[in-house]
Amino acid sequence: MTDSDMENELEFILNSSPVIVFRFRAAPGLPVEYISKNVIQLGYPAEEFSDYHYNYENIIYLDDLNNVRQSFEKYSSSQDLFGFTITYRIYTKFGSIRWVEQRTIIGRDKAGNVTHYQGLVFDVTEQKKAEEDTALSIARQEVLLTLKKMSASPLQEIVDFVREEAVRLSKSKVGYLAFPTPDERTLIMHSWSKTSVRECSIDENNRPYVYPLHGTGLWGEAVRQRKPLILNDYTMSNPLKKGYPKGHVTLHRYMHVPVLDGGRVVIVVGVGNKDTDYNDSDVLHLTLLMQGLWELIQKKRLEEALQKRSKELSDHYAKLRTMSMMSKEFLDDVQKSVEIADRHNVYKYKNILAEEFILLSYEQQQSVIEQGLILANRVKHLVDSILYLSMERSGMLHYRFERVDLKSLFEQVGLNTILLIEDKEIRLRRKIPEKMPAVLGDSERLLVVFTTLIENACINTPPCGEISLDVSLLNESGEDLIEIRITDSGKSLDELEIPYLFQSITFIDSNRSYSNHMEGVESGLYVAKNIILAHKGEIWAESLDSGTSFIVHLPVLKDDDGNCELNEDETGKAGSERIMNEVRRSGMGLQKNKKTQKHCPVTDFKSGGIE
Repeated sequence: MTDSDMENELEFILNSSPVIVFRFRAAPGLPVEYISKNVIQLGYPAEEFSDYHYNYENIIYLDDLNNVRQSFEKYSSSQDLFGFTITYRIYTKFGSIRWVEQRTIIGRDKAGNVTHYQGLVFDVTEQKKAEEDTALSIARQEVLLTLKKMSASPLQEIVDFVREEAVRLSKSKVGYLAFPTPDERTLIMHSWSKTSVRECSIDENNRPYVYPLHGTGLWGEAVRQRKPLILNDYTMSNPLKKGYPKGHVTLHRYMHVPVLDGGRVVIVVGVGNKDTDYNDSDVLHLTLLMQGLWELIQKKRLEEALQKRSKELSDHYAKLRTMSMMSKEFLDDVQKSVEIADRHNVYKYKNILAEEFILLSYEQQQSVIEQGLILANRVKHLVDSILYLSMERSGMLHYRFERVDLKSLFEQVGLNTILLIEDKEIRLRRKIPEKMPAVLGDSERLLVVFTTLIENACINTPPCGEISLDVSLLNESGEDLIEIRITDSGKSLDELEIPYLFQSITFIDSNRSYSNHMEGVESGLYVAKNIILAHKGEIWAESLDSGTSFIVHLPVLKDDDGNCELNEDETGKAGSERIMNEVRRSGMGLQKNKKTQKHCPVTDFKSGGIE
């Protein structure tokens, strides 16, 4: 093999390798004197550098250019150094950004002046990416750990921390946090990242915070589509975009992630202007971070609510004790202060006053007791909600799905709520088909749902009122369903409150203040909805002219042939009698003072309480 053949063979091997050979003149811009043909892997033909006198600095990533220049100056100024290695980013002709490692030998003349640089360039993008992914994964875990330790911090501090970490960990330049209203008609912009505020030239007083969903573009898609969205080229035409106001931060890349709780979007986080493309890893880590934020918000608000309700319950207990002591002290004062010669008349007068005072104090005590029962019920549901959320997050929440006979289930519901029903002498009407399909479910958790619904109906229903339990069979879109409708005769529900009923908490209201809405957890409806959703059913509320209806849809259980599994009617009055006999045997029947007995146009539990 001749020297020429050897040279051609070496050049072929060199140009086939991923290692780029270079020689730069020691002048501003690093003019290229030679570069191997395999630079084409970056999209640049070698001739482009030589024929057009293209400087190498033109392809160095702008944010890294100063560091590269300083490195060349630093190492070139030392006579003892013959070479150096640096790592930086470059632009490819395809528009992407790659990491390279440059190993350089410094060329000098006889006087020691630098004349040129020559060496090798390696593409280390994958290695760098693996290192960054490892470091980023560790950083994200540290942030989640820090977040868990912030339970004692103020909510505003927690939210600000998470927002800034969302921007940092996604390598974004800007970001925001938003909270949809419970009806999901409005998106409330809670805050922007610090960099967003610096880059946005819109005056803070004129900056909108409340965005009606129907008027929003991409921001609203997080709520409408209920899934993450990535746009790695924001300049491209998109029918979902509606533009942004003058002075707003210019976006090049954009990503948002919604967080759902019980089927409702509770948080939307958006980030933008990452140097490289957003990917599924960014979505995953932002989702985990925002879920951690929501869990911490729930935990803090539930604990605060539990403390508040516990104090109220304690205050009511103290009030009841005070009233009881007042009646005794009042009668003692009467006996001491009234001076009547006839001792018999003293006792007679005392007894008359005692009867009147007892009647008065009984009504007052009953009012306090009823308020206490409501508070106790709220505390119970708060504790249940906290336990439910804790079990759900720890992976300990399991369902045991089996064949459930709803008629037997409703009998147990009646047993669980008989004290409330009898105390207020409420008439509970039942309308259940003689033959009703079974459902596939967890009987214990379904019992919690319907007991909760009847308890809430009892609380909302006035004494001597009526509650109806109507069960019917439906077929919607080819699916066989059982509809359970529980209706009370109490005060109608405010339509504006309905969206709040089934949620755990409302964090931000439309005025951007922290909300105190806790209806879902204090009534048990938040847990009830999650249980029904786990059964692939639906639950919602409807406000009536007089009273409120709660409607539950559950899919029926079918046999192998696709037919509904029916249960024969074994309840009716016989079932009601069994419940009443159970109550009497347990000694749970309520005894009322004859002087204070309510007179309602209903009979007892057996003959009229449940039909």
